[in-house]
Amino acid sequence: MSPELAIAMIGLFSAFADGDVSSDAEAYALGEMVSSIDLYSEYTEEDFAALGTEIGNLINESGVEAVVAQAIDTIRDEGIEEAAFIVALVVLVADGEVPEDEQEFIDDLRQALRISVDRADEIVSELFSEEESEEEEDEDEDDEDEEE
Repeated sequence: MSPELAIAMIGLFSAFADGDVSSDAEAYALGEMVSSIDLYSEYTEEDFAALGTEIGNLINESGVEAVVAQAIDTIRDEGIEEAAFIVALVVLVADGEVPEDEQEFIDDLRQALRISVDRADEIVSELFSEEESEEEEDEDEDDEDEEE
């Protein structure tokens, strides 16, 4: 399995971790995250469509558990554990909710990727404190614009 396929697979399963397969926010986040990773810099829309087809075929042939295990192995072999974890996190929080089943999913993924609890906490802090800072900056700019 290619690293591109493995990361996309983890992102896809993250979108479905809560059993809600209709979340537009999670689907959008998955597309945005995957397209921003260097692995996909040369990908066209057709390449992404082919990736989706390949994922579907693998699941039909081997089953979900086998495909996820293979994706995890590929990610660890390629040394891209943190990238996969970040993709999963962003997809999970995209709809603004992280129910218990998603929390369990991300913890299981963290363990499978062999990311320590401390490192996972650091990633979460870096990822979401940066996002909050950007939102605060945007609000400050809006306030300044209103004052002028």
